[in-house]
Amino acid sequence: MVRGVVLKVLTFVVLSYVIALALDVAVLWFGLPLFLWGFARMWAVALSVLICLVLYRESVSESFRRFLKLSRRAVVLYFLTPLMVYGVLGLYVALALPMRLFDFGAYVEIIANSLRKIFTSMSEEQVISIATTAAYTQVAFAYLPAVTVNAFFALGEEIGWRGYLYDLLGYKPSLRNTVIVGVLWGLWHAPATILLGYNYQINRYLGLTLFTLLTTALTYPHLRVTTTANSVLPAASLHGTVNALWSLTVLASNLPTEQKEIFLGLGVLGIITWIIASVTLYLTTLLTRKGPLRTG
Repeated sequence: MVRGVVLKVLTFVVLSYVIALALDVAVLWFGLPLFLWGFARMWAVALSVLICLVLYRESVSESFRRFLKLSRRAVVLYFLTPLMVYGVLGLYVALALPMRLFDFGAYVEIIANSLRKIFTSMSEEQVISIATTAAYTQVAFAYLPAVTVNAFFALGEEIGWRGYLYDLLGYKPSLRNTVIVGVLWGLWHAPATILLGYNYQINRYLGLTLFTLLTTALTYPHLRVTTTANSVLPAASLHGTVNALWSLTVLASNLPTEQKEIFLGLGVLGIITWIIASVTLYLTTLLTRKGPLRTG
C-alpha cells in the first residue's frame, strides 16, 4: 500500500478503536444502557469514516452514496444473504451433533424456565409444548429482526469495515484483505471483551483471540457480497443475521459456561464452521466464473 493509504487506514483504525474504548469505559463507569451502547458503538465506526473523509478533504456525500449504493442487485442480495447464515447454522449443527455440542432441548429449557416464572399454574406438559413451539418460531422468524433492526445497527460498522476500509485496501476479496479486515474488526471488540466480558465472561483474553479468528473467518462472505453488490447493504443484512442467529450455538448446549466460550459457536467449532463456509463460497465463486466444464 502507498504511504497515503496506510495513513488513512491508521487514522480510521485509531479513531474507531479510541471511540469504542471511550464508549466501553462509559458503560463500565457510568452504566450507559446496553441497548444505547450497542447502537452507539456500531455507528461510531461510521462516525470514524465521516471524520476521516473530512480530515482528508474527501466528499462525504459522494463516499456515503458509494458505500450505500442502492441497485436491484444490492436489494436482492440484501434479502437473500441472510439465508446463507441459516445454511451455515445448519452446517454447524451437523458438525456439533455427533460431538454432543448442540442440544436444542437446552434452548427450549431456557424458554420453559421463563414461562414457569410467569405462568405458575400452567402444567409442565403445556410449558414444554409452548416453549418448544416458541423456540422453533424464534429461529424461523429471526430473519425479520435480522433484515430490519439488526441490519440497521450493523450498517454503522459495515460503512467502516466493508465500506471505507475495504475501499482503501483495493476493494478485492483477497486473502490479504480478508485477514486485514477480519483482524482489525475482531480486535476492535477488545475493550468490550476485556473490560465488559462481551461474549466471553470467563475466558476474556483467550476469548478475544477466538473472536478475532471468528471475525476473520466471517469476513470473506462479507467482502464477497459487498463486491458483488458494489454496496455494503448486503453485508449489513449478513452481519445482522449473524447477530440474530448465532447465539443459538451457545444457548443450545448444556456445557459449563467456560467450555461454551471455548468450544462452541463463538469458539473453535464456530471458527471451523465459518472457515468451511468461506472456502466453499470461494470455490463456488471460482467455478461460477469459469463456467461449466465442456467435453468433446
